[in-house]
Amino acid sequence: MEIAIFGGGVAGLTAAIHLLDKGYSVRLYEKRSVLGGKVSVWKDSDGDSIESGLHVVFGGYKELQFILKHIGAEDAVLWKDLALVYAEKEGKQTSFEKQKGLPSPLAELIGGLKTNVITWRDKLSLIRGLLPLLLFGDEKYFRSQDHMTYSEWHARHGITENALQRLWRPISLALNFIEPNVISARPMITIFNYFGRNYEDARFGFFKANPNDSMIEPMRQYILKKGGIIENNARLKAFELNADDTVQAAVLADGRRIEADAYISALPVHSFKKLIPKAWLKHDYFKNLFHFVGSPVANCQLWFDKKITDTDNLMFSHGTTFATFADVSITCKEDYQAGQGTATGGSVLNLVLAPAHHLMELPNDVIVAQVMKELETRFPKVREAKLLKATMVKIPESVYKAVPGVDRFRPDQVSPIANFFLCGDYTYQHYLASMEGAALSGRAVAEKLCMRLAKKQPKELLL
Repeated sequence: MEIAIFGGGVAGLTAAIHLLDKGYSVRLYEKRSVLGGKVSVWKDSDGDSIESGLHVVFGGYKELQFILKHIGAEDAVLWKDLALVYAEKEGKQTSFEKQKGLPSPLAELIGGLKTNVITWRDKLSLIRGLLPLLLFGDEKYFRSQDHMTYSEWHARHGITENALQRLWRPISLALNFIEPNVISARPMITIFNYFGRNYEDARFGFFKANPNDSMIEPMRQYILKKGGIIENNARLKAFELNADDTVQAAVLADGRRIEADAYISALPVHSFKKLIPKAWLKHDYFKNLFHFVGSPVANCQLWFDKKITDTDNLMFSHGTTFATFADVSITCKEDYQAGQGTATGGSVLNLVLAPAHHLMELPNDVIVAQVMKELETRFPKVREAKLLKATMVKIPESVYKAVPGVDRFRPDQVSPIANFFLCGDYTYQHYLASMEGAALSGRAVAEKLCMRLAKKQPKELLL
């Protein structure tokens, strides 16, 4: 049986891998010239890797790690020491580190008491507010908190405003590119649960090279070796329907009609909404997708002729245009090194700019000048370094805004249309909109599609 998948991000690629493993024939169509979706990377004319964002792997990304091992790329991630590192003025750093060798949540408790990011009053409020969550919180509780913003949850649990601004605001911006008074409490406390309960789940990892070379390309090679077909520059334009509203064919922008036994949209939700046939909008399943709105985000990469930091980890910053960043010349050992493209051995900063709604219309050079000015306050060595190159990637709609009340509208991978399925990090699975959420949805759609199609087959064909 043939399956057509539209969208070559982590969700679509993962779905293709699982379906090929189950013996299905798979064709995957991607509208752009590169695969990867929200984690796509491309080479510019200088030979530099331009990333769509700063992509970090959590230890808790179990499904993503399973896929990497399954395709022979289990060594693609370089794990870092578990610490929340905050860049302060004049080159100072503060950090929140779990104490190694102690069980959770004692390790978090001791680490919190020793941190120099916040005051003792803040620390005591954190213990009072978060310890019950770490001891007794579960998935049912996390989802039940989706009716309020994280700022509201934070205040209700007696945690100080200073702790919110110093510790959690940069994390909120890194997680969903929106402020704590906008983001739902549900994703934030889910992250606290991961960070606070298990050292292995909470640690950060960076791809050795970049997401494409370390993950997407191995996925592509696996799919091709298993007999799958991948077409780039193949944009989905519309669906042709049968009388019963099932899909008769998918029509590409070049006019080709794609016929298959089942169809999977692995497109971002904002892209898929534009393609939903009007006949399908009689179903709440499809109408509910219009509750999802993407978060704008901008990613800035800066090449310097000198090292401006020696921190080999993810870093956060408060009070700056950039919420989270890393020196990828240090964290990614196989890319951004001297002799590769513009890199001469100096720092290459990859910075996530959020919130970014006010940046979308600003000229790139104005944004870079602002970022450089702020970097000088955090890293004095910037004043002595030469900026060799700057790039900016603006994404008007990235991951969906995880605002209060939206979580309940996340759709199952099985749609009301018999031969049509959805996958993507916005669909229903236990994790957030992320690489892990995308991988989980890819596995789920493959398993559920297999079960649905198996029910349609005559018994004699299943023997």
